[in-house]
Amino acid sequence: MSYKPPYTITPKITNLVAQISEAIGGYYAHENLRLHRVNRIKTIHGTLAIEGNTLSTEQVTAVLEGKPVVAPINEVQEVRNALKAYELLDTLDPCKVDDLLKAHATMEAGLIDEIGCFRKGGAGVVSGKTVIHYAPDAERVPFLVNDLFEWLRTTDEHPLIASCVFHYEFEFIHPFADGNGRTGRLWQTLILSRWRPIFKNLPIENIVYKYQKEYYKAIAVSGGKAGCTPFVEFILGVIAETLTTQEITRKTTQEIILEAIARNPSITRAELAEVVGISPDGVKYHLQKLTKSGRLKRVGSTRRGEWVIE
Repeated sequence: MSYKPPYTITPKITNLVAQISEAIGGYYAHENLRLHRVNRIKTIHGTLAIEGNTLSTEQVTAVLEGKPVVAPINEVQEVRNALKAYELLDTLDPCKVDDLLKAHATMEAGLIDEIGCFRKGGAGVVSGKTVIHYAPDAERVPFLVNDLFEWLRTTDEHPLIASCVFHYEFEFIHPFADGNGRTGRLWQTLILSRWRPIFKNLPIENIVYKYQKEYYKAIAVSGGKAGCTPFVEFILGVIAETLTTQEITRKTTQEIILEAIARNPSITRAELAEVVGISPDGVKYHLQKLTKSGRLKRVGSTRRGEWVIE
């Protein structure tokens, strides 16, 4: 029997998934490079600050721009590494262990000796000076990681829930000598970005940092009878807050469709589905609405015709 992480789908989880899904429908990951850059800086600052990095957002920006920064050399290296790791998002497969090892090697380059490989010794999750979780023995790590990735590959769970479950189980296993928190948060972003590309530019880590104590508490209280349910509820709440508080370009699905058609009047439903991030049937529904309202019409045949914006 394949491994299934223990958790329960509570009404709170169901409501948060619905809330996030509805909110994300209006967001579009278009090429607003300034906004992407600002949110990436927030992401890097947040994910590193959670684990004690003292660089400010201004200093993170300076590192990104290649400017000299007066700060501990290892903390500057952490920023450089994290920037490179997040730049890998488009190239990584969330279901491949080898890609996880590649991401970890990038995240920890020049910081520790054991990069891109599983730990050889004991480990635990530390909040401040308190150990809140002792990780499984090092010999079990490769098997536990493979089981977790197999679950991720085969689960039918909603990506929002699956990504949170993966995040918790990853921190529970604590597969690396260091950098587990940073790599786990990166991987959740990767999983979510395969569901909706906008997640590449949502600074969820910045809101996690805001609730740092609650983050570690959610890890500490998970693992009992309810499994990782408390952690899933916490992270979904963070994602929901990120969507309501961050500066992101918001457009309706129909506006996105019309913009794509304006660029390419011969665009197909399948191509529109890829641009918008919804199913071809969803695109068909919106095309019918736009046609019925008089904003759009089809000229020529289904295969060789073009769309005309009225």
